Amino acid sequence: MSQHDILNPTPLHPLNPDYSFQKKRPITHLNTKANRGRPYFRDLTDVGHQFVLSWADKSKEDADRLKWYYEQYQGGVFTFIDHEGGGRHYVGHFSSPVEPAPASHGHWFVQQIQFDEIPGLAMLQYPDRWDRDAIWALLIDDFGDGPMAAVNGTWTLATNAAAKSGSVISSPNTNTTDRAAYQYRGYGFQFWAPTGPAMGIAQILLDGVVLGNVDFYSAVASTQAVNLFTQLNVPLGVHVVQINATNTKDSSSTGKTIQWDALRVMR
Repeated sequence: MSQHDILNPTPLHPLNPDYSFQKKRPITHLNTKANRGRPYFRDLTDVGHQFVLSWADKSKEDADRLKWYYEQYQGGVFTFIDHEGGGRHYVGHFSSPVEPAPASHGHWFVQQIQFDEIPGLAMLQYPDRWDRDAIWALLIDDFGDGPMAAVNGTWTLATNAAAKSGSVISSPNTNTTDRAAYQYRGYGFQFWAPTGPAMGIAQILLDGVVLGNVDFYSAVASTQAVNLFTQLNVPLGVHVVQINATNTKDSSSTGKTIQWDALRVMR
């Protein structure tokens, strides 16, 4: 089993699938609407992308190679590269049988083969096109509900024009017990928040593992939220980002306040 075996290593390779093929992200959450109030959803699982692939007019050797990928990796995984879709990598396997069919002498078809991306696996190249593939996980949703982060300690919610959702949660950061956490589904993430001259330093964790510190200090208050921390190379899954108060600050800061505004999540 190896995600390092690559299907379709170059755009002109004969095993590059025909376009356009179907790509979708399966539904992974439950949509619910109470008798009164707004609809809401909750994540149920972490399912990867799915592709339905076809190859036309291939040699017997190429058709047999595709069948080999299916049989070799029924219990394993390989890397599929979507070159026409920006070169993004997906780790998974064929979930439907590969059965080549002859079209004419020396010409074969392989039709409607499903490839399933499998969460939680290491990748040769993680997705990193933030402007195209990432989504915002905001503190306040479009209906004005929130905060969506779970908090412990002396956090308060306040409007802030510099925030992505118009509000932030703030901790005075005068102890080491205040915590805030947000669950997301995806790959890597960015942590965004406003900065200012009276801001402190927080510890940031992913799934309980300390990643480093986030320094909210800037000499001049930011006019919009900024990216304060980026974590790449995270396998697809359901993850929890957490910041902890540290009761510390930059030597130039006049205060210790820490804030949470939004995550930018790679999907």
